[in-house]
Amino acid sequence: MPSFRFEVIAGGQSNMIKEDLASVELASPRAVELAKGAASTASPDADHSGSRVKVYDAAGYLIATVNFSDVFGGGPLGQTEPLNEEPGVKRSG
Repeated sequence: MPSFRFEVIAGGQSNMIKEDLASVELASPRAVELAKGAASTASPDADHSGSRVKVYDAAGYLIATVNFSDVFGGGPLGQTEPLNEEPGVKRSG
């Protein structure tokens, strides 16, 4: 199973989470879940303009970045619109 490192950057703090996932295709959706989870535990008036989740592979290469503002579409956190594809996922390389 591939290993990934998720760096959750929110509120001026960084938290590292290491996980093994069945495939690389599951890394970006997991980053979106982590962004939603981190935002839901923050205060409602928190500024998440610089908050994001960076995804690194086992070799340490950045493979995706998920901005909180992209996940929540610029509206109030927790209020999302139906999406047709992964929101806010920027793939590297």
